[in-house]
Parts: sequence; structure tokens; C-alpha cells
Amino acid sequence: MALDTAASTRQPSEVHRLDEPRLLSYLRQHLPNLPAGSLSSKQFQHGQSNPTYLLEVGGQRLVLRKQPPGKLLASAHAVDREFKVLAALSQAGKVPVPRPLCMCSDASVIGTPFYVMEFAAGTIFTNPNLPDVGPRDRGRIYRGLAATLAGLHSLDPAALGLTGFGNPQHYCRRQVGRWSQQYNASVARSMPAVQRLVAWLGANVPAEDAAPPAPAVVHGDFRLDNLVYDEQLQPCAVLDWELATLGNPWADVAYLAMPYHLPPALASLSLKQPLPGGIPSEERLLEAYCSARGVARPSARDWAFYLALSIFRLLAILAGEQRLETLTVCCIQIADDINGVSKVKDWAFYLALSIFRLLAIPAGVQARARQGNAASAAAEAISSDAVLAALAESALNIVARFDDSSSSSSSSSSNTSAPSAPSAAAAAGSGGSGAGVPVLRQRAAGLGSPSAKAQQLMQTLQQFMQQHVFPAEAAFDAHAHGPNRWTIHPLNEELKGKARAAGLWNLWMAADMAAKLQHLLPLVPEQERATLLGAGLSHLDYAHLCAVMGCSVWGPELFNCSAPDTGNMEVLAKYGTPEQQCTWLLPLLRGHIRSCFAMTEKAVASSDATNITSAITRSSSSGSSSSSSSSSSSSSNGSGSCCGAGGGSYVVQGLKWWTSGAMDPRCKVAIFMGKTDSSAPPHRQQSMLLVPMDAPGVKVLRPLSVFGYDDAPHGHAEVLFDGVVVPASNLLLGEGRGFEIAQGRLGPGRLHHCMRLIGMSERALRLAATRALQRKAFGQPLAAQGGLREVLARQRVALEGARLLVLNAAEALDRVGHKAARAEIAAAKVAAPAVALQVIDAAIQIHGGAGVSQDVPLGHLFATARTLRIADGPDEVHLGTLAKLELEAAAGGREVLKSIMGRARL
Repeated sequence: MALDTAASTRQPSEVHRLDEPRLLSYLRQHLPNLPAGSLSSKQFQHGQSNPTYLLEVGGQRLVLRKQPPGKLLASAHAVDREFKVLAALSQAGKVPVPRPLCMCSDASVIGTPFYVMEFAAGTIFTNPNLPDVGPRDRGRIYRGLAATLAGLHSLDPAALGLTGFGNPQHYCRRQVGRWSQQYNASVARSMPAVQRLVAWLGANVPAEDAAPPAPAVVHGDFRLDNLVYDEQLQPCAVLDWELATLGNPWADVAYLAMPYHLPPALASLSLKQPLPGGIPSEERLLEAYCSARGVARPSARDWAFYLALSIFRLLAILAGEQRLETLTVCCIQIADDINGVSKVKDWAFYLALSIFRLLAIPAGVQARARQGNAASAAAEAISSDAVLAALAESALNIVARFDDSSSSSSSSSSNTSAPSAPSAAAAAGSGGSGAGVPVLRQRAAGLGSPSAKAQQLMQTLQQFMQQHVFPAEAAFDAHAHGPNRWTIHPLNEELKGKARAAGLWNLWMAADMAAKLQHLLPLVPEQERATLLGAGLSHLDYAHLCAVMGCSVWGPELFNCSAPDTGNMEVLAKYGTPEQQCTWLLPLLRGHIRSCFAMTEKAVASSDATNITSAITRSSSSGSSSSSSSSSSSSSNGSGSCCGAGGGSYVVQGLKWWTSGAMDPRCKVAIFMGKTDSSAPPHRQQSMLLVPMDAPGVKVLRPLSVFGYDDAPHGHAEVLFDGVVVPASNLLLGEGRGFEIAQGRLGPGRLHHCMRLIGMSERALRLAATRALQRKAFGQPLAAQGGLREVLARQRVALEGARLLVLNAAEALDRVGHKAARAEIAAAKVAAPAVALQVIDAAIQIHGGAGVSQDVPLGHLFATARTLRIADGPDEVHLGTLAKLELEAAAGGREVLKSIMGRARL
């Protein structure tokens, strides 16, 4: 596509609109030759960086370029540096640039600093394939590209007066650091693939980087669509000097060559294969540049480094792009062209450097798009987490192929050489959270092994986690920390549909429960019936699958296996009437709504359920409020046609907190626990009631955070139930049965948490082991330190012990039910969080500063695991249960123990 620089404009959005009268006043003060007339401004459509405008005053055209509004990343959008380099180059006359006219640092004029320059009339070619011109013109355009870049790099910075414009020493290393910093500042959590790429780049900086033999002014973003061509198709203006500095010129060259290596899916950025007629090959383009400048091309490893760094830079600027997955292919194609270890070594470095730089750029665009101040209208569309992941994997595939080639050559030349360190590809397959990561070790059959059906489902589930869940984590994390975090990311529902289609839906439901819910099947479409009631698994089978889901904090919901919904669905399945099941259980099973459990109270120690103070008061009136609540609940979930009205109503009053899920916009019903009869025996005072969340009087007061995590969009809320009237038919099981329901709900629910904790621990241990292989300290890998290996081994021992306790409890639950299995469940509930915290803490220590940062999931996992020492009963309650059972056994029975203990309460 070709753009006329005068025509490719649009009306500015509200956030980018200029104060034209104030601007015109400033221009008349600083541009004395400005013609008379009013000022009009339009914003250029092209570009993703600093907002740029076409100004017209009395027939004269000028260009204004300004910093974007809002909070900016440090050192980004420095328009004063652009002005300085343009002024120097314009005066030298060797490189075509627009002549800068004035620089304004006073933000009060139009909101941010800006500069004004002459307008360059001509054509900008945005597609590297040049479909709008013929073969002869394509060759002319590309030759002009190479010659212009060579001309820039041939200039002496000192002669331009730019000696202090930047430090050319250690340019590559600073580029890695700068774009890493910009990427990390733009995203909620760094992708593991990006971390591996940064580590490789840091370890493979060219030796000449410390003191480059020929430092030059580097453009930093030199590509076809940053040049304006005149009618003779000669470059007449080089644009967008935001990233210009003094440094290694090969970074510019590699960035220019990237379209040769990008996959076809990125049509606007990549060159087609075979190349369109007239477009030179990469070799010919490099020959043209080297000939014009009189230099030799870099070695293969260095070239690969620069290309990977360039891609990383784009990732950091555009963080959030939707097309990143497709870039995975590009570095494999690059690597296929690399032959010979001596050439591969340097070529890979330059390729990787270019990809790295390309990767780093999108993060800034994503951050500005989320603030609403991106310069381009298309900024959000071209900046998403999927693109970032693919760019990172593209670079890693380049360096992995280099490492593999290098290792193979070394092995063939010496049979006694020591084993090489794992390549980036190997690291990608053995840790982190990205796609392709084997989360759990392959395990031999043993105690508590899953059934054949569960083994097949586990294989499908692991593949689903690798292909869909882990790659989506960055998008979910970014959304959960953004301004719209209390909304649902569209990818969430998309992946739920894929999970259901794969048969990975409602796996928590035991076969005996499913058998009692067959009456619900005719109420759903035919295609949903096979998965609506799960896969007929035992609790033991589900324990293995739940651990896999638990490796990601986002995983369980995608399979409709997340808390508190699974516990609430169990309550409705076990204790709900057919009408309650139709109204609430069915849409929960289908994944159409979510729910919350309102038991814990702020004013009392809620671990002792008899302390509950919330009131459920019977009312004989069934007036308008009651019927309003009933109709409201029916309309909110789409399954209310079989809801019975019941007789009379209840009035609910109480303040609850840690009501998990209440912040979710899909949360439609709460299971509320309160007292119906405070004069009854302690364990018969409580009842449970279904309260529609849209009933009058339900007020979600605030979200609560767990060590700073608010777990959006799910959330944990403080909720006031203020005189809420609900139909009496919403009562569960009967008055005074609340404690009984709670025990039935918490048995399997507690165990589900334990199962997920095993998965969290597995992931943390894998991350720790991978980190030990990848990082070096005191001249050797961390894994070479005996103390660290002992730490890893002890975590495995502890984890296996906790796993066996959980599997044992699941098997007991299958065999004797939750009441008889209370000792096994209590033991697992105490052990699993403690071991998870131990393993995660060890992983954090091995990661060092990264372990407590947002770049790895360990902090979030730790917060979740620590919470589970309290949620569903604190450790002390479960330990008390175990101690009581031990004492009963020693005394010869409960009654004997009572007689021995007298009035002491157990």
C-alpha cells in the first residue's frame, strides 16, 4: 500500500486534539515568516509512536510531532532528541530529512512538548512487497533504502556535532537492557519465553560491542515505511527519529532485513516467498549496503543476534498484538539458512538482536492503547499478548537452532567434550509457563494411579494446557491488571468452548452424582449433553486431573472446575430441590453464570460456624419484594421457567466478607449462611439460602486483596445483605440444616484445593529446576551447586508425600464418603498448603529478585497457597480434628474420651 503524505490524515481523537488557537499564537511568535490565516490540524494515520499532525496555515503546510499524553515510559518519546538529530542532519545535507523549525518544551501550549518541521511531500510505502509498483521500480526503491542507510552510517558523529548524543560503547548490551525495561514496564507479567530470550541475548553480545571500531548515528527504526519517496522514487525524507542515538550500525541493517524472515501471516510486515519481481534478496540488499559503505558483512552469529534484538524491540513497543503466534515459524526459517558453526555463531547473534528489538516495541504501544492515548487508531488492534509470545518464540527458535548446530559440530569434532548447557529450546521445554511446557513429570504407575479413562483425559488435558492455557496467561494477567479488569476477557469464553468440545468439562462431578441429575439432560441442547454431567470419574481420578489444572491460576475455570462454583454445584446437586437445580444448577453446569458462597463474617471468628451472626428471618408476607426477587433470578440466568414460587419469604440481614466470586459480573447467586433459630442447639441454628445477587438489598461494598492481588475479575468481596427478601422456596434442605450442608460441601471442596496445590507445587518446582539450569553464578550454573541440588531434591520428597496424602484422601472419599474420610481429608488439607508454600518459597529463593516480581507466577502462587491455610477451615481446625480422632482411638471410643476429659471441650 502506498500513502500520499498529504492525504493520509484523519481528524484527531478527543485525547489527541490540539488547542489550535493557542498553538497558532505560539507559532506566530517563533516562526516570523508564517503566512496569515487560520490554523487547521489533522493527524497522520500512519505510525505507532509520537502523535504527528499536518498543520496548514495560509496555504503553508507544516508537520508537528509531539509526545503522547498520559504516563509515559522512562526515556521514551523524547521529541527533543528527535529535534536535535534532525537539526544536525539537515545542516549536513548528506541524509534527506525534513528541516526542523522550532522546538517547544512548554507543555502548557498543547499539553505536551513538541517540535515543528517542514512538510515532506511524497509517497510512503507501507507494504514491503510494494504491490503498487512494477519490478523495475521495486529495485530502485530498495536500492535507495540501502544507499540512504549506508549514507547515514558513513557520517562522522563528531563532524555533525553529535558527540554527546549517545555512548556507542556497549550499545548492544544497553539495547537489551533498555528494551527489557520497557517491555517489563508495559506488561503485567513477563512471558517466560521473553525471559529466556533476554537471557540468551545477554550471554551472546558481540565482543566488539564493548568498543565498536566504527560507531555511527543509528536511526533505531529504519524500515521502508519510515521513508518518503519523491516522484522519481528516490528517498526525499527519513522520518521517525525517536530511537536515534550513537551505536552499532548493524542493528539498523538487521532491522531493515527483518521482513525477509517474518512469516507470511504478517502480511503487512513480511516479504512474500518467492520474492516479488524486482525486490532484491537479503544477500543482494546487504551487498548493496556494504558496497555503498565500504565494509564487510558481520559474522553469522552476530547477525542472528541483531535480528533477534530487533524483533524483541518491536515486541516491547507493541506488547499485546494478536498475531504473535504466527512469528514462531520465522526464526526456524532463518536458522535453516545458517550453515557452518563459525558463521552461525555470529549470524545468530545479529538475528536474535533484531528480533529482540522488534519484540520490545509492542509493549509500549499496548500500554498507551490501554491508557487510550495511542497515536494510531490501529494501535490496540496490532498490540496484543499473542503477538509478543510469537515474537519471543521466533527469536528463541533462531538461537535454539544455532545452539543445536553448534553442539552437533562440537560433538563431531571431539568425543571427549563435556556436555553442553541446555539450549534455549530445551529450556523452553522444561520450565516456565509458555506453550509446550511439560508441566508435570511423566509418572510411573503406582499407588493411587488413575484409571485408563482418566489417563486418556489427562493426556488431552495436558495438551490443552500447553496449547491454550499457558499461552493465554499473559493476556489474562494483563487484563486482570488493566482498567477493565472487572470484565471478562473474550478469550475466557472462547477457551471454555474449546474445553467443552474436547470433553474436558465438569470433570469434578463424580459418577454417582451424575446418575442423580439425569433429569437435567433434556433441558440442554443435544451437543451439550455428553459433557454436562462430567466424565463419570472417581474422586481419585479427578485428583490427578485437578492437579494439572491447578498449574495455572487461570486453568480451573476454563474447564468449569473452579471454586467456589464446584462446591456450590455440589450443594445444589446433593441438597437442592428439582426447581432449585433447574433455576441455578443447570446454568452453572453449562458455564453460563457463576456463583459465590457467603459464610465468612468480618465481626466474628468464622472458622467456628456456630459464631455466625447473620440472620435469616421467616416472613409470612409474600409481597412485591419477594416476587420481584424471584422473577429477577429467573431472568438473570435463562433457566427460571421451572422455578417454583413457594410459600412465604425470608428476610436476610448480614455483613459478609471474603465472598469469593462476588465481584464477577457473571455471579448471579449466593449461597448465604445465617441463623434461623438462635435458641436451637449450636449446630442446628444455621440455615442456607439461595440469594439472587441482583435482589434489592444486596450491596457489593468492595473487593478485598490477598497480598496485593485482587484476583480480578473473580475477586473476593465484602458484601452487605440489607433486608434482602427472597422466596421461602430458596431455602436449602430445611431450617437448621446449614451446618450439615457446610460439612457436606467442604469435604470434597477442601480436597479440590489440595489437588490444585499439588499442581502449583509441580509448576514451582519445574520453574526452580529450569532456573538452576539457565542461570550462572561464580562461573558455573546454579545447578552445579550441591546445596541447591539438595534443596530441589528435598522439595520433591516433600511434594511426593503431600501428593500421596491427597490421593489417599480422594480414595477414602470414594470408598467411605466424606464423613468417614474426615481424618484423611484433614491431613491432606494441612499438608498440601504447607508443602506448597515450602516448594514455592524455595523456587522464589532460587529465582532471586525475579522470584518476587511479576515476571514469574511464583508470587501469585505463593499468595494463593498461603490463603489456603485459612480458607475452608484453618490448619488449627483440621489439626484439632485429627487430634480428637487420635484421642478417641486411644481412649477406646468417643464416649469414653468424654468421660476422661470431663468438661474440657474437644
